[in-house]
Amino acid sequence: MQLSFDTMPSVIGQVKNGRIKALAVASAKRNPQLPNVPTMAEAGLNGVEMSAWYGIYMPATTPKAVQDRVYAEVTKVLAMPETQTRLGAIGADLTPMTQAQFAQFHTAENKRYGDLIAKKNIKLD
Repeated sequence: MQLSFDTMPSVIGQVKNGRIKALAVASAKRNPQLPNVPTMAEAGLNGVEMSAWYGIYMPATTPKAVQDRVYAEVTKVLAMPETQTRLGAIGADLTPMTQAQFAQFHTAENKRYGDLIAKKNIKLD
């Protein structure tokens, strides 16, 4: 299960009331809360894509039946209209994934950022 947050909640309110002008969002698609704000790619900056995402993790030794139950219950909660409304109000873009899809997504994100760190020679001080 993945949740993507494309825009911080405090910023959405300020953009909507005109205090801040949003030039673009860094996600792959437009934020439903800010439909008139283009993505970075639409604004001409290809390759700039980033959003915060959240997943549920548990020890690898967790029995498959427990993993499946947690997945099923979380999927039910995320499908509830009130959950979607509350998360949507803060800029969340719900992207439900199977456990296998999330594992692939996680691996791809780790590789993407690992490659960027190596390319830019980023080091911890």
